[in-house]
Amino acid sequence: MKSAAIKNTALILAPDEKGQTSIFGVPAVRRLALLCRQSGFEPLLIARRIDLFRLLLSDLLPADAFHHMDDPGRLEGLVAGLAISEKSRLLVLTADLVLDRRSLALFLENSRIPGSHLLTAEEGSCEAAVFVGGPADMAPLLGQLWRNEGHLELPPHIRRTEGVAGLPVRLGDTSESAKIAENRLIAALSSQTEADDGFFSRHFDRRVSRFISRRLAHTPVSPNQITLAGVAIGLTGAFLLSLGGYWSQLAGALLFLFCIIADGVDGEVARLKLRETAFGHYLDVVTDNVVHVAVFAGIAFGLYHDAGDAAYLHALWWMLGGFGLCVVAVYRCILRRTPEELDRSPRLVRLLAMLSNRDFAYLVAALAIVHRLDWFLLGAAVGTYLFAATLWLLGLYEDRRIAPETP
Repeated sequence: MKSAAIKNTALILAPDEKGQTSIFGVPAVRRLALLCRQSGFEPLLIARRIDLFRLLLSDLLPADAFHHMDDPGRLEGLVAGLAISEKSRLLVLTADLVLDRRSLALFLENSRIPGSHLLTAEEGSCEAAVFVGGPADMAPLLGQLWRNEGHLELPPHIRRTEGVAGLPVRLGDTSESAKIAENRLIAALSSQTEADDGFFSRHFDRRVSRFISRRLAHTPVSPNQITLAGVAIGLTGAFLLSLGGYWSQLAGALLFLFCIIADGVDGEVARLKLRETAFGHYLDVVTDNVVHVAVFAGIAFGLYHDAGDAAYLHALWWMLGGFGLCVVAVYRCILRRTPEELDRSPRLVRLLAMLSNRDFAYLVAALAIVHRLDWFLLGAAVGTYLFAATLWLLGLYEDRRIAPETP
């Protein structure tokens, strides 16, 4: 008979109302419940006033996940009565805590080592903390967390992990604490993309996109709506490029550049509001490629209208063929591999980062300024094949390098 899977449980303690504070339009306690579920933990809410939180979480948590607590002295007994397995991992947080997905993911990865673990904003700090371990180790800390004691008495063997960008942080009684938490969530965004961003993306695009994302995250606008708005801007730029003429091509190139700069907004808003979905990811990937192809075609048709030379249209078909080969090579050499295989193939990861690097939009704008977009079209027509060939050859080399030895 197959044994039942061990459930990992997340206790969210809500001794006061601060967990209702809105962070980018999402109550702090709801953010925690979403993060816990996405991380494989079943959230349970222990609150002094259940009705304050039930409306915020009733669509996420079943009725038996809400537990009323009016006497903190009974807290350990209540937790003991939840029948949490000693073999399961217990995650303990307070409802007024704000943290990002990456900090929690890194913490949970580090906490796979047996024992109790602590996530704090910085080394030596215990004011804002997340705990994970077995129920026996966590029980003595519950009362301290409930009473919101500034300095926690921790077991000496506990292992510590430092969060990202000053997270986690606890909300205070003033609106200023919510602003601090939002600022730290914005700062944490850069750490998630810095390794893969190109020079211009890192030093310019992300500054602009985060400025926009901070404001849109406070509106009802959805990430998918932002994606579609970006597509409209990019396709408008492609249309202007196709008209030919210096000023139309320059306006189209600048619109494409703005589309690229703003491209990160949808993903940033999704992360800030915890609204990331598989559909949104695929929509973003597909629309990005649609805009790229439209811009390439717009450049070719614009050059053809200006010069009347059919060679530009031939170059377009040649480039689209190379683009298709790049797609096949990416699937063959990268997408079909397991994460473990990619970890052992850093060259492939770096090459994929080059492919996803969209700094070329600055080159398009610069060449439009000097009226030499033909250089870009001809260079891309050759470069796509060189890139696909390089990726394919490197993929064959990595296949041989990581292949298990046969007896």
